[in-house]
Amino acid sequence: MNIGIIAHDAHPIAEPYQGGLEMLTSLLVNELVNRGHEVTTLCLQGSELSGRMIYYSKVETSLAPFETETELHKFGHFYKSISEFLSKDYDLIHNHSLSHHAIISGSLLSTCFITSFHTPVFDNLNVALQAVHKNPNQVFTAVSNNLNTVYQEHLIQLQTVYNGIDLRTWDTSDITENYFSWCGRICKEKGLIEVMDLCHENGVNLKIAGPIANQDYYDTHVEPRLKDYNCCDYLGHLKHQPLNQFYAKSKALIFSSTWEEPYGLVIAEALASGTPVIGNNIGAASEIITDECGVLFDLKKPSTFKDALVDLKSIQVSKCRERAETFCSHLIMVDNYETLYYQLTQHSIPAL
Repeated sequence: MNIGIIAHDAHPIAEPYQGGLEMLTSLLVNELVNRGHEVTTLCLQGSELSGRMIYYSKVETSLAPFETETELHKFGHFYKSISEFLSKDYDLIHNHSLSHHAIISGSLLSTCFITSFHTPVFDNLNVALQAVHKNPNQVFTAVSNNLNTVYQEHLIQLQTVYNGIDLRTWDTSDITENYFSWCGRICKEKGLIEVMDLCHENGVNLKIAGPIANQDYYDTHVEPRLKDYNCCDYLGHLKHQPLNQFYAKSKALIFSSTWEEPYGLVIAEALASGTPVIGNNIGAASEIITDECGVLFDLKKPSTFKDALVDLKSIQVSKCRERAETFCSHLIMVDNYETLYYQLTQHSIPAL
């Protein structure tokens, strides 16, 4: 098939990835090309992807179209880039950007246009959905059932296609050390200080990894706890290989997001490393974590964390990796998107 992919316009799609969205787009594009599809990606210059690339002008999208003359000027650059991209003859276009401009532009096409949502309904996405949700050529997917329900009030048609990671790059370990791991952007909505308090109260060693996304939050809340709590240690923003070992040698990953996390890639990464997950029961956590690979708890109820520490002892490393292989693989993600592509375009599925 001839497939067009619209990538996020904030960062190049190249390692080290700025975030999960960039990584997922790369995995999808490269695997589609590996399967013999002709793929053209609209992305920022500096991206490293298989197939053909058409580059955005370096612009940022706004929360509402044309708020100022500057935003109108930026939209002009965006429109120029996407006009070149849309002028090609695709069997199908798959949008992974967070841009309302892309969704609105796609509504003008006769070509099937899929948008996959990786985030809550931001204001700019709501603008686009209200404009195009009745267009029969627009198809929408979400990365979890939980996120699916969030969008249902805005959409007529919505399917769930779960995210995935490249399991070939994650290894398990025969060594388990005396600490629990926590990984994520260090900001209020990730629930780090709540976990630090719980670990301090329960005598649990906690090692922390991830970028400081909110310096004031770190300076005001995290750093004082690092000084006062002997059980907590911040390792910084780890690259892939040390991050893998960080997960794999820990007793468990503590997943503590306090917002409706659309998916939770760190859960998948930990499971791929053979590490069980103690997860705050919010967002999509319950869709990934089963009784065989982790324990759900309520971050607002400290007693449930204590119970989780006890229940954790019955979980096997092999079951964690098995869950990753059967649910969290990017190959499964691409299989599901590819099946959707064939259904929508009525192309015949190639014989194996």
